[in-house]
Amino acid sequence: MTTSPVDIQTRTLRKVMWRFLPLLGLCYFALYLDRLNVSVAALTMNEQLGITPAVYGLIAGIFFWTYSLFEIPSNYIVSRVGVRLWVSRIIVSWGLVTMATAAAQGELSLMLLRLLLGVAEAGFSPAMLFFVACWFPPAQRAIAISLMVVAVPLSGFGTPISTHIMTGMDGLLGLPGWRWMFLVTGLPPVILGFVFYMVIRNRPTDASFLEPDERAWLTTELAKEAEGLGGHTANPFRRGVLNPRVAVLVVVYIMFAFSLFGYQFFIPQILRQFGMETNLIGWVAALPPVLAVVPMVWWSRHSDRSRERIRHFAASAATASVGFLAAGLLIDQPVLAIAGFCVAGIGLYCCIPIQLSIPSTFLAGSALAAGLATINGLGNIGGYIGPQVTGIIREATGDFRLAVLVMGVSIMGSAVLALVLDLRIRRAKAAATRAAVLDAS
Repeated sequence: MTTSPVDIQTRTLRKVMWRFLPLLGLCYFALYLDRLNVSVAALTMNEQLGITPAVYGLIAGIFFWTYSLFEIPSNYIVSRVGVRLWVSRIIVSWGLVTMATAAAQGELSLMLLRLLLGVAEAGFSPAMLFFVACWFPPAQRAIAISLMVVAVPLSGFGTPISTHIMTGMDGLLGLPGWRWMFLVTGLPPVILGFVFYMVIRNRPTDASFLEPDERAWLTTELAKEAEGLGGHTANPFRRGVLNPRVAVLVVVYIMFAFSLFGYQFFIPQILRQFGMETNLIGWVAALPPVLAVVPMVWWSRHSDRSRERIRHFAASAATASVGFLAAGLLIDQPVLAIAGFCVAGIGLYCCIPIQLSIPSTFLAGSALAAGLATINGLGNIGGYIGPQVTGIIREATGDFRLAVLVMGVSIMGSAVLALVLDLRIRRAKAAATRAAVLDAS
């Protein structure tokens, strides 16, 4: 009995998805829970340790100093030793640092621990994207990324989990709830790191769970893409770092990360300003990311089917901007402001899988690992600036109105710049087509 290529493709991709994506999603959930749990701790920690809004913004965002600095070196190691070993180390490391944050005594120790968390986490996200590019052909890549990073909006459930740990364990053994929250949320990644090492394989050629015809089909499809994108040229890692499109995407990501992390690190305090109690803050803060789950998956599928990435990103970013601007203008009306944050959240989280899939449209192999590391590393400078500016504005004005409006302007800037890049790419392709026609004639 002959098996058609379509049957082999369907069978292979189904096996790969079920083998890897649930675990990768669980790792992303743990990542964002541990990266953002400081925003929940701030509800009581800031007062106990005497931390002002501006200093808190520095503590939240300083994580990205070391994260950005070590991103490219970390992914260079990934390109040499593989995802399996290096990412297992990353996951265990950030869990241990999160647990250690429970021992923080003041501003300086918190800053040092956040810097150490940046070192521990550096390389995780681009390594995961590199992994997806090693296992999924281009036509299935955005949906694979969205199914993996769907855990990012689902990590919104981590906020009520964290608030309930913080209130439920407050005073146990004489420790405040925020210290217990760091201890409890840091433990799962330590376990996950060992599970990751047992399950993950670096390449389809290592996949004993695939049949020979499935392994051959997948290896052939990925090899075709690498050849088409120049994946075997000399110095591919350097080529990924120095690509002009990568430079533009770095700026796009800086403006996007400014809004994303300014929002994520301060939303519990914004809701506190509305007069909410701690546990309710956890559930309301979870609304925007959870509402984004279905739109994010649907928009990623639409991007795959249309084979278009940049304009999909720009539309999502513009949606987020509208939501932020509405929330900022209506900040005195909590229900309407929360509705604006929900729109902003849908736009933000729809951006993520699309933005992450753009580099694989023009890079492959080690060049892709380098490009992803450069965009994620340098782009996350916005992750430092966003919380810092938000804290400074809050301290200077007494509320979050202007800070939220600035978030809306920043992410609109990323949408505009993405469209400019798209226009330049289309003009370059049109010019190349015209030149090819003239040569042929």
